Amino acid sequence: MLNIGFINPSSDYLKDPFRGDPHTQLYILTELEEHFGNKINPLLIDLRGIKREFAIQHIPECDLYLHSVYTLDYNEQKSLVKGLREYYPKAKHIAGGPHVVEFPEESAKIFDSLIIGEGEESIIDVLNDLQNSDLKKVYEQKSKIDISLYPFSRRKYLPKSATAKKGLMTLKSKKGYEELLGTTTLFSRGCPFNCAFCAMPNLKQFDKGTRYNSPGKIKDEIEYLKKEYDIQGINMLDEIGIPFSKEKAISYLEAIASTGIVWRAQTRVDGITPEIAKMAKDAGCIALGLGIESVSQTALDMINKKIQVEDARRTLKILKENGIETRAYMILGLPGEPRDIVKQTWDFIEETQPDLVYLSLFTVRPGTEVYSNPKKFGIKNVNTDWDKTMHLFGRYDNEIPTLTFEYENETPWGKGFTQRELVNNYIEIQTKLRERGLSHI
Repeated sequence: MLNIGFINPSSDYLKDPFRGDPHTQLYILTELEEHFGNKINPLLIDLRGIKREFAIQHIPECDLYLHSVYTLDYNEQKSLVKGLREYYPKAKHIAGGPHVVEFPEESAKIFDSLIIGEGEESIIDVLNDLQNSDLKKVYEQKSKIDISLYPFSRRKYLPKSATAKKGLMTLKSKKGYEELLGTTTLFSRGCPFNCAFCAMPNLKQFDKGTRYNSPGKIKDEIEYLKKEYDIQGINMLDEIGIPFSKEKAISYLEAIASTGIVWRAQTRVDGITPEIAKMAKDAGCIALGLGIESVSQTALDMINKKIQVEDARRTLKILKENGIETRAYMILGLPGEPRDIVKQTWDFIEETQPDLVYLSLFTVRPGTEVYSNPKKFGIKNVNTDWDKTMHLFGRYDNEIPTLTFEYENETPWGKGFTQRELVNNYIEIQTKLRERGLSHI
């Protein structure tokens, strides 16, 4: 029997690493067990909440370790592999994920084998080759993956307490939802857009759109979560929580409605109509997060967001009219911002009255167009200290964020902000949000 451990890093940069779930790890382990049965012993090695310096003592010996590598976790995973090679020198280490796609040569020096692209087919090839002593250095995705053909992830690899949690469904204006047992889900994959600050475009070699699970599979997964974990609410982590296509959206929402679950999700501001908003509400939607990003049209155009500021105003109004709590996702420090961005941002918030504002400070991440072509965006310097590429700041009460980049004095849109100015702008808005009770922090 082959012992396979999929390592989930500590996520120690998050205030509460247990608010999310390791969906990649759960999904791949489920697929492997379904394919290989009792020939393997799949383990989820969950290091969340464990200090990095003690992590190695929590990892059992395995024949094969799997790693899904994100930029924020790269240094931690690199250190783990080094330590594990000393403890268990015969074990192999296989890595995939966005950081591996962006830096394959660097990653190849750390891991025994790499998976480039989506891993459903490649991971099966890896295990077959490993058992035949023919492990290759690189496995690349060969064709588009139909996610509806694969099983939904089982949660048995985690304790029930790490899956079913209170506090995920909390609403600002209505009491009681914070007591519901909730969990996170992922019913789709991909995004059809190419925002300059997002790392997803480099992963779109085979499918440029969004792929949703079939309505039947979505219903089955929710019913499984209700039966096995007493789940009463779900927080969907999909990039676009409701399909753009009206036909797909209707069947999708009908499937969710049939389960009687309450849910929250995130979506773009240009995909919601009054009809879809009403259907979502009737299907159990209690809150939607909207990717507004900026109130500056110049900034939105610079990052290729493909929306208008007016889209955000309209969608916030539609959701409010349908009794759905609104969460505005906004970023300060984007290329193209005017000198009065603080005033414009606050004026927009006071005008549209979102229930909560999730405010981030812009960072430059590998795999994004901004990282690959900084001059286009007026950026003269990018810090490649990966531990500092956090997109969302304000994790702790008195934290002062640091930036991973610097703008030129003169940019394509005018005078660039200094790092100090960008941080001060962020803190000013964040302070106002907290004072008004609008901050999610």
